Amino acid sequence: MKTYIKAFIPSLKVLIASTLVLGFLYSFSLWGISQLFFPDKAAGSFVATQNGKTSLLAGENYKDPSHLWGRRQKKQAIQQTDGSWTLIGVPANNDPADPEYLKEKEAWTKYIELSNPDASKEIPQELVTFSASGYDPDLSLSAALWQAPRIAKASRLSEEKVKQIIENNINPSLLEEKTVNVIEVNLALDQQKAALQ
Repeated sequence: MKTYIKAFIPSLKVLIASTLVLGFLYSFSLWGISQLFFPDKAAGSFVATQNGKTSLLAGENYKDPSHLWGRRQKKQAIQQTDGSWTLIGVPANNDPADPEYLKEKEAWTKYIELSNPDASKEIPQELVTFSASGYDPDLSLSAALWQAPRIAKASRLSEEKVKQIIENNINPSLLEEKTVNVIEVNLALDQQKAALQ
């Protein structure tokens, strides 16, 4: 019995030390560093829009033809105890071979085709599929530029101007594929449309 206790005490010390260092010290260090050096991102990267405040870190469903459309999103509404509602993104765990999912995807593909009659190439797959998180705020540059004819027609901006706005909002990245934040592009488009009025 004494042997077990002797073996247990060092293990308990390691567990307590690991919990303190990894659970508290590490977490609070990262929180402090983010608050100090990246306060805007640590607070959620909120920006003001026509409809109130929104975060640049969470995608939104745009249906206005004069806006850039992002990836499809799964959202779930949860009612709070005070009666207010909160929308949260939920993961899209769809089986790509599920007949119901394929039917839904086909219907959405037709909607995208009809909404973008002047688009030249095949529909980018990311416009008709969900992201893993269900709330992806970014879109590939190619999928964003694919929508430029529709946006230009609906917003009364030239297609070149729309493409310039999209390209001016490319996310800095080390990855090969360039992406844009859909909300940032739409805010820039709204500014340009307001300047026309």
